[in-house]
Amino acid sequence: MRKVLGVSLLSLITFFSEADSSSQPLEIKRIESGWGADAILITPDIQQQLEGCSGNRFRLEKNSSMFDQDFSLLLSAYHAKSRVVLRVSGCVGNEMNVIAVALIE
Repeated sequence: MRKVLGVSLLSLITFFSEADSSSQPLEIKRIESGWGADAILITPDIQQQLEGCSGNRFRLEKNSSMFDQDFSLLLSAYHAKSRVVLRVSGCVGNEMNVIAVALIE
């Protein structure tokens, strides 16, 4: 019984530690290309860290399946000074790995 409980508890911890998280609504202050040309870096107007990442920047990988759509939304939000919510899954280095973008009012 203890073994089953231990395995179940470990599975639950693994499930919750791998869950994605969403940023607070933020305004994009800066968009820049990565030095290695492999990502777009996003600097928000507020300090926040998600997924245990140590940096305050978000990173949209160029090999992301939705890169074109997400980058288009980011540029639109930047120019319109609209707020966005960024969905994050893990870290790349110390930057938060963006997997989705939502424009909000």
